[in-house]
Formats: sequence, structure tokens, C-alpha cells
Amino acid sequence: MPRIVYFYLAVIVVSWAGNWPLMKLALGGAPPLLFVLLRLLGALALFAPTLLARGMPLLPVRGERLGLFWVGQLQVAAFLICSIIGLAMVPAGRAIVLAYTMPLWAIPIGLWLWPEPLGRFQLAGAVIGFAGVVLFMNPGLVDWSSRRALAGNGLLLLAAIAWALGSCLYRRHTWRSSFWVQTVWQLAVSSIVVAAIALPSAVGQPIRWSPGLVAILAYNWVVTTALGYFLWSKILTMMSAAVAGQVLALTPVGGFLLSTLIFGGAVDAEVVVSIGLIVAGIVLTLRA
Repeated sequence: MPRIVYFYLAVIVVSWAGNWPLMKLALGGAPPLLFVLLRLLGALALFAPTLLARGMPLLPVRGERLGLFWVGQLQVAAFLICSIIGLAMVPAGRAIVLAYTMPLWAIPIGLWLWPEPLGRFQLAGAVIGFAGVVLFMNPGLVDWSSRRALAGNGLLLLAAIAWALGSCLYRRHTWRSSFWVQTVWQLAVSSIVVAAIALPSAVGQPIRWSPGLVAILAYNWVVTTALGYFLWSKILTMMSAAVAGQVLALTPVGGFLLSTLIFGGAVDAEVVVSIGLIVAGIVLTLRA
């Protein structure tokens, strides 16, 4: 295994983990859905000209556009909408842990779409991971009397479920379009849906532009999206998706620790145990 692949993985884990507290800071200057729209449009502005310069098409091959449209609506539009609104309601550390429970939800969704027997690692991972989710949502850690807290946590779990459903639908097909064309198409169709929701709701909610907000948007365009997708594609040419996914399970841990350092907050035994169970469940699930 080339050593550079571990450097690529480290860059992805650190950059994606660090993005959640950054997005939390950005919400002080931009409404959640407008931030998502700007994030998508900026990424498109980077990807589309690059594909054209390389002589690649912007549209997937015929017969794949509708399927990739629905995959994009789930794992891009729905995930970003639900996660950013949830992030506005709950601490960034909690948000990233719940959003990255996606591999756990992929197990029951996969069974629903194509029934098949569970392997021992999948079964163990699901039991351990969901035990961690239950512990992470217990009344000692979440104020169940607060509608805002419940809505925020619920939206983040819904974001993970949408991501898992989109990923499961994606796995059911063999795609002929290149990875980059698929990515641009999903970003484009998601931008249309996000714009239709974000622009009417943005009336009376102006963006308060600042150097910090511009820097965070640029970070999302260049680092987490363009560089992140590029490195992920490079990693998959040298390492299996299952092994790489196990390493990416460190992302919610890093995001939680960074968020706690930036925003503060208590880290008691219940939090440590619940996050440990969730990450262990994800690793076992991906190992299967």
C-alpha cells in the first residue's frame, strides 16, 4: 500500500472534521439554507469549468440521469438541508456524530431494498452502533422537554438516513458515467432544489458578509468539496472502499473534539462511551 494514501486519508479526516465547527461559525452570518446554496454553487463553479477544460461532458450518459438525480436529492440535497438546519439547533460536536451514523442506517435500508442475510460483523456493528445512538440520545444528554433540541437531533438523524438511502440506491446500479460527471450532475440538480427552498425563505434574512464567512465558504469550495472529492477518488484507486471507510470513521471523533475545543462543553463518561460505541459500530459495519 503506497504511504501517500494514508496522507490523503488524514487530509480528508482533518478537513471534513474541522468543517463542522467552521459551518457552525458561518451560520452567525448566513441563514442555513443560503449557506448550503452558496456552498453548492461555489463547488459547481470549480468543477464544471474543469470538466469542460478536460473535454469531459457535463451530463451523465442517457439512462443514468434520472437515477443520479434521485441519488443526488438524497445524499446531497436532503443531507445538506437537514444537517445544516440541525447544526443550527444543536452543538457542532453532537451534529457531526449523528450525521456520520450513516453506515448504521444503511444496514436496515439495505435489507429493505434487497433482503439478504446479515454477516456477523454487520449484525454486531448494527447492535453496538445503535446502542451508542440510544445512549447518545438519552434524556441525560438531550433535553427532551426542548422542542428545538429534539428537532435538531431528529433532523441530523434524518440527514444520515437520507445519505444512507442515497448510497444504497447508488450501489444498486453499475454506472457508465465517470465519477466527476456524476458529481457535477448531483451538485447541479441539488442546487436547483436547494435554491427553490432557500430563496423564498431568505426574504428578510440578509447575509452578513465578513472575511470570516468568505473564508469558510472558500474552504468548503476548495478543500472539503473539490480537494476532498479528488483525494477520495485517488484513495479508491489504491485502497478498498471498506477499508477507507473504516479510517473515515475517525471523522466524527475529530469533529467532536475540535468542536469541544472551540465552543466548550462537558465531556463526561456517557458521551465518551456513546461516541465510542457509535464509531465501533461503524467500523464493524464497514469491515463487513
